[in-house]
Amino acid sequence: MKPTRQTTRRRRTREPEFGDWRVPVAKPHEVEHLKTTPVSVVRRWRVQAAYWQSVEPVYEADYADDWQPVHGWKKVIRAAIGLLVLLPLSVVMVFALLQQLYHAAPVVGNFDFWQSEPVWFSVLGALVFMAIKFFRLIDPMLMFAYVAGHELTHALAALMCFGKVQAVSVDLDGGYVDTDTDNLFVALSPYFVPLWMLLWLGCFFVANWIVPFETYQAWFYAGFGFWWAFHIYWTLWVIPREQPDLLENGVVLSFMIIMLTNIAALLLVLRCFGVISLRGYARDFLTCAQDIYTTYHDLALWLLQQI
Repeated sequence: MKPTRQTTRRRRTREPEFGDWRVPVAKPHEVEHLKTTPVSVVRRWRVQAAYWQSVEPVYEADYADDWQPVHGWKKVIRAAIGLLVLLPLSVVMVFALLQQLYHAAPVVGNFDFWQSEPVWFSVLGALVFMAIKFFRLIDPMLMFAYVAGHELTHALAALMCFGKVQAVSVDLDGGYVDTDTDNLFVALSPYFVPLWMLLWLGCFFVANWIVPFETYQAWFYAGFGFWWAFHIYWTLWVIPREQPDLLENGVVLSFMIIMLTNIAALLLVLRCFGVISLRGYARDFLTCAQDIYTTYHDLALWLLQQI
């Protein structure tokens, strides 16, 4: 019988920023003496990158023995699958997407396209999120919303896999889920499932049964752009912090799955905006795959001839 999976503490520590440094603190009164230092944007990003590289994963002491990163042959096999299978697949997907965007250049370059209500208000919603995050207006609320969405997505994924969820904990310091089910989908679902955006869309589709959609579609598209930007930002923010979700399944394999699934989500978004055609994308995907295969096949034959 498969052993019950104990709780893994997936912590996302919140550290207030002061000037160009992130200063980890335990209590608010400990930072009253710190003063803000104005720095350039380039300097801020360099320090932020150094901070990401120095971050150590933190786990709850009570559960440290239950969590183990993948190692040995499992790590080698998963890395090989990520590099030899998923990486070429992602390259083909990106090239096919660029091909579709090239075909859509007359559409995207059309001023009427950017003036359309879906695109205009979606972009506006994304810009609102970026402005709120840049000026740190409601950082604690955004952090709590992200942690809550992250852990709830874990819980929902476990339930979809017919598992049991004993407890869900959410706070500004991090969160965790007690579940007896553990697989790639449960571990990585928060990184490619934009829960709050799906809830936003679901609420508006339900409301559409009561009030005609045309009366509030501007809010619909603005919220769509806001929560999509929310998902992309926090996904990029949390991945460099060595989450146990990624480490326990192999960083290479996990990262490639996250990239592939987010590319697929982007394709659906572009399809909703009428920028690309899924049938045309499938055709370009096969063409790009054949071209890349031919290129590497010819390169391999040339190298063998040189030997």
